[in-house]
Amino acid sequence: MESAKPSALSRVERIMRNIAAVCLLGMALVTGADVLLRGALNTPIFGSEEIVGILGIIVVAFSLPYAHYQKSHIGVEILVRRFSRKTRRRIKLVTDTATVGLIGIVAWRMFLYAQSQAETGEVSMNLELPEYQVIYVLAFGFLIYTFCLLGDIVKFFKGSED
Repeated sequence: MESAKPSALSRVERIMRNIAAVCLLGMALVTGADVLLRGALNTPIFGSEEIVGILGIIVVAFSLPYAHYQKSHIGVEILVRRFSRKTRRRIKLVTDTATVGLIGIVAWRMFLYAQSQAETGEVSMNLELPEYQVIYVLAFGFLIYTFCLLGDIVKFFKGSED
């Protein structure tokens, strides 16, 4: 049962989920408009592939916390569900801890990579958009996902996890 007042992390997750949904809608609209204009007027939308790619990155990055809270990630349940509840909880703690380490490193390295891209002034091929901003967005998504996992680990030690 959730508390009456949502945590800051759950509010950030909700905002990110809404942004991801808008970007997903944007991907569909840009793709549809591009196909329609190509077929009807033989004039594609310039840079539509870049736009859809950038929106796709935002969708993936900003839907990670939501997917985590919905338990939508792929898991190996066939074997694990046969264990006792205590063993399953311990396995979850180990996998969450390992995932925090891995995703934390990925987020950190992505922030560093975005910083180096910003220093070199790297831009996209057609629209010449700064690529480092997209990398920062993706790194931010991974960082929030890391905080979600850390929250689960804290709940484990408090004894309040599901």
